[in-house]
Amino acid sequence: MSTDDLKKKAKVITKRLADNYPDAKCHLDFKSPFELLVSTVLAAQCTDVRVNMTMTPLYKSKYKSPKDILKDGIENFRNNIKSINFFNNKAKAILSLCEVLEKEHKGKVPGTMDELTALPGVGRKSASVILGNCFGKEDVVIVDTHLKRVSTKLGLIENDNPDKIEAELKTIIPEKDQYHFSMRIGEHGRLVCNAKKPLCEECFLNDICPSSKI
Repeated sequence: MSTDDLKKKAKVITKRLADNYPDAKCHLDFKSPFELLVSTVLAAQCTDVRVNMTMTPLYKSKYKSPKDILKDGIENFRNNIKSINFFNNKAKAILSLCEVLEKEHKGKVPGTMDELTALPGVGRKSASVILGNCFGKEDVVIVDTHLKRVSTKLGLIENDNPDKIEAELKTIIPEKDQYHFSMRIGEHGRLVCNAKKPLCEECFLNDICPSSKI
């Protein structure tokens, strides 16, 4: 399919996603860029629900800034996040992250892709989550498992590498729609086009989806 044809198809998909999920938002609970940054790192290979259950009370009671986590120390922080998958390595990563935020950014979360991806444990996906949700950036594509799976099924992408997927989608989706497309296609992946048993009969994209069972 040519780039022009892909753009036309992406436009239709973007419109239908907007009509069906106008208010799609991040599933991680947060009240500041710092909270979302920490939760995003912790959410790798762990459910958002589990991260929220663990971290929301901690944000309210003790971890309101990088300095709070550093002051509490690695042992206490590790013990507090034991319910999260790979808590040991993640605790180390978060402490390193907090150290850099304090030393290089005065405890504040930076608002550019380059600065965010320079932080320990923060890749482009996590940076895009922060930029879209906390800094109002529209020209970010959040390549999570849902976006990757659903975009592949719809025939919008050919690559498997997250960076290449991001580049592909940025070519066919206008900058003003990229963040919302990411959030909405993620919602579609959770509610309809799930990995184990996609609900093709209920899907509002089944007429243009090459993978539809209809």
